[in-house]
This record gives sequence, structure tokens and C-alpha cells, in this order.
Amino acid sequence: MRLSVFLITLFLALPIFAETTIPAEYQISSLTTIEVSSDEFNKFENIDYGMTSGMVQDSIPPRTLDDRLNTGGKIIQTAKDMVALGEAIYDLVKKGKPTNVTDYAPISVVPRDPITKEYVDPFELEGFSMPVEKNFITSIKNGFGQEVVKFSYKVLYSYGGSYNGKGRYLANVIIVPGSIRTSFGWDFTATMKLSGIMNHGTKENPVAGIMVTVKYQMNSWITAFERNDTIHINGNGYLKNHNK
Repeated sequence: MRLSVFLITLFLALPIFAETTIPAEYQISSLTTIEVSSDEFNKFENIDYGMTSGMVQDSIPPRTLDDRLNTGGKIIQTAKDMVALGEAIYDLVKKGKPTNVTDYAPISVVPRDPITKEYVDPFELEGFSMPVEKNFITSIKNGFGQEVVKFSYKVLYSYGGSYNGKGRYLANVIIVPGSIRTSFGWDFTATMKLSGIMNHGTKENPVAGIMVTVKYQMNSWITAFERNDTIHINGNGYLKNHNK
């Protein structure tokens, strides 16, 4: 009887025991994403981490930033008075290596024609801003406070386009991975997903809004970790990066 009680107690305690004995170097203590200037972003891109113990860095070809698609893409989400075109989800980083996103159409949020109810071709809108570029660096630290992943990416978009003099819409929204620095023993993956579209204005004068999520997945030989950054952009040019 005593042996049975002991075995049952040990079985119930195993999950707690396993969790508390994970080495600190394989625990995640923090994930932070900050917006940086172009100079800070480029400084990180140009650092050679080849001599840093246990760290590996990779980056996408430079042409990625200058070779973006300007096509409307396919319908990926609809709302009552507007439609999102482009690519709903794509990989930013796979197995610790940045992907080349020029194969994907950027996202545009356009109105429906009030008569036909069909979506309006992005090239029929006018008054878009020059492309806006926002730079971000994500840092992930382990239980010792040591940085085990450092990942950079750019958010590019144009805003303020109107249709027949009304509305403020979005065009060519895309997230472009930069460099990725990972510590030995960690596998890092990141994806971009369209989370939703909305109208921040009125029915007569819409202001398009878009929510995209950058999902991080970290795996070691004994732990798995997920985290999201939700990025909100609207037709007035506002951008907010929320860490969740």
C-alpha cells in the first residue's frame, strides 16, 4: 500500500519536477521588440558575428528590399466595404534562416465599388504616400539573461490612397526579414499572418486598418516557446507594434 501511494505521488510530481529542472540556458526569460533607426538597423545587419562563441548569423540577399512586387495579389480577406489583397501568410525565418519574400504579393486594402460591389484595383486609387519604412529588432533572452536570438525585420507600406476623392487606403504592406542571430542549441522560426482588416473612419470616408501578426517559435532539445508581435497600420500612416 505504501509503495502504491509513493508511486502515485511520484507520477503526479513528474511534470513539476521536469519543469523545474530545465536548465536556465534553455528557458526563455524575455522577448522584446523595439523600433530602431535605419542606422541602428544597418549596424546590426553589417556586424560579423562569425567570431562570437556559439552564435551564428544569416541574412537575406540585399536585393530583397529593392525587388518588391507591386501586384494586387489575390483576395485574402473581405469586409463589408473593403477587401484585402495579397498574401495572407508567409515565412519570414525557417530553421534559423531568413526567407526571400519577393515571391509573395504585398498586402493592399482597397474599397469595394459602391455600385458593382467588386473590389477596386489598387492602381485605380490615387494619392498614396511614398513608401514608409519602419525597422525593428527582436531580442530573446534565456534564463541567465543571455541573448540567444536576435532578429531584425522591416515593415514597408504606403498609405493615404483615395478612391474618387474619398477614403484613405493602404498599399504594398510587407514585412521583410533582415538578419537572424541564433545561439547554439536553439531553432528559430518566424511567420507573418494577416490577422484582420477594419475601418477606422466612417462609411462615407473610410480609413482602412490592418492587423498583421509576426509569430515567433523557439525550440531547443527540451523546450518549446511561442510569442506574437501584432502590428497595426492604418490609412493615415499610423503604425503600432504590440508585443504579446
